Amino acid sequence: MQYFKKLFLNTFTFLKQSQAYFRSVLLMHGFLLLICLPLLSKASYFILVHYQIQFLALNNLPVLIHQHPFALLALVGIALLILLLAFFEFTFLLLSVYFIQIKRPLALQALLKMTVAQITHLRIGTIFFFLYYYILIIPLGGLGYHSDLLTKFKLPAFILDYIITNRRLIAVLGLLIYLSLLYIGLRLIFTLPNIILQQMSLKKALRTSWRFTHHQLVTLVGRLLLIVGGLVSFTAVSFFLLIQLQAFIETHTSVGFQSAVLLMTLLQVVVLINLVLSTVAIFFVLVDYLLSDSQFNRPAINYSSLKLSVPLNSGLLLLVATVTLIGAGFYNWDYLRAVSIQQPISISHRGVSQKNSVQNSLTALNQTHRLKPDYVEMDVQLAKDHQFVVFHDFQLAPLTGHSGTPQSKTLAQLTNMTVREHKRTAPIASFDDYLALANQRHQKLLIEIKTPATDNPGLVQKFLAKYETNIEAHDHMVQSLNWQVVEDVKKAAPQIQTGYILPFNFIGPPISHADFYAVEMTTVNRHFIQAAHQEKKAVFVWTPNDQQAVQRMMYFGADGVITDNLKAVEQAQNQHTKPHYADKLAFYVMGIG
Repeated sequence: MQYFKKLFLNTFTFLKQSQAYFRSVLLMHGFLLLICLPLLSKASYFILVHYQIQFLALNNLPVLIHQHPFALLALVGIALLILLLAFFEFTFLLLSVYFIQIKRPLALQALLKMTVAQITHLRIGTIFFFLYYYILIIPLGGLGYHSDLLTKFKLPAFILDYIITNRRLIAVLGLLIYLSLLYIGLRLIFTLPNIILQQMSLKKALRTSWRFTHHQLVTLVGRLLLIVGGLVSFTAVSFFLLIQLQAFIETHTSVGFQSAVLLMTLLQVVVLINLVLSTVAIFFVLVDYLLSDSQFNRPAINYSSLKLSVPLNSGLLLLVATVTLIGAGFYNWDYLRAVSIQQPISISHRGVSQKNSVQNSLTALNQTHRLKPDYVEMDVQLAKDHQFVVFHDFQLAPLTGHSGTPQSKTLAQLTNMTVREHKRTAPIASFDDYLALANQRHQKLLIEIKTPATDNPGLVQKFLAKYETNIEAHDHMVQSLNWQVVEDVKKAAPQIQTGYILPFNFIGPPISHADFYAVEMTTVNRHFIQAAHQEKKAVFVWTPNDQQAVQRMMYFGADGVITDNLKAVEQAQNQHTKPHYADKLAFYVMGIG
């Protein structure tokens, strides 16, 4: 208990005496969010437009290598620049904390000078170690230090869901490997601080960190988790109390809008405090441990050549805070007046909801239709005899026990196979039967054309020759992961609503004639949706499966949600047909992450 008390007192003392650190954090995040990220995004988009590259995906990598090598080099250069800027941010904040800890806070100019000096001595191995450091060590479950530049470096939820659901042995092995890498990473957590603060080589810094954490690992992790847990609790409790206070005020008084403006400003103050505290947590702990190490050699620095930080004038500080709060108040006034919550269409993923039947089966279509989704999403593939079958996977074995692929079997062979899922069975359906049943039930479909190979000669022509009239007559939609398939469908049948599926959101909406984009939920954000809407494109998000996730997508402005849980969509839609100001504050909070 004494240890924890001392920890919190030291942290509080650090923050109380560290106006310079608040300045450093806010300045760096403002520089990255308002200048770097927009410029990098614009530069990436300019490269794509200039070289007429419509989209980025693994399946067009050979095309980029052979036809657009300079564009590929430019994009790789931007990726390396992102890593370099993230390292610059890390170094800047680490140096800021270090000099405050030793009670010699530096002026901004001196900090920037020292940070640039670190960059000039940087080696490529250190940069890639930093990426490993960021992904595996720093987040500690996604919390702690956060770099806005590296938000794209994460594994989308659909990959993890697929592995956990269908490949349990791989999931277990993957977890063991991750824990092993995490352990190694934690043992090496002082590597970068030693490189930055003591000018060590990467090899020596690795050895030093491994030695130092030999007896310190448990207390180190405990200390980090304690701080992170306290921050999460503080933020969650603050958000809950402020939103509940707003709900009470607008229920019992007539000043609901005015109180919402004020409380939203307080929410933003809590966000700001959390930003500073969460950023300081890991740097404070790392520096504190290093300073307690008897073998740590403080860098020999001529302080006379560096300008020390001067405490901010209290009058100036009050003026800046007042102007900032007034500006935030006007922004919040406009936000609360103008914000609207999108009511998305509901789309059943693979034709099921809450595991009510076997995916892509006629039974599932019948069961799910009773829940009244706007659309049922399903998958079609081309069989060996050029007929279309309703099946998702490219291998038959996981669901049917039969070897081979749908492309290696005739339609008759496929429809004689049985799919086993969720302790239920159902035969594989032909697309003709599935489409006929959907039309009979007046159920609209979102048809995904699956393409196991990058080259699919005649696929679109065969599909449209047989189904174009039917699809147009019943207002079904078509989508595909294959960009060329989407373009071919839209060109040959412009009346069909067609969408391009993005498993990753790298730099925003691609260049496409598609009517909508289907985007994986963990990589989508409001900026992507706004950019798509500016291009008159709708955005469907897959696969939010709980009410909170659906509400988050509604707040972002998603036009549709592809889900395994239609009940969650219904609950979210019913709850927020006429949102109160307390709801809008909750939406704002959900959109912060």
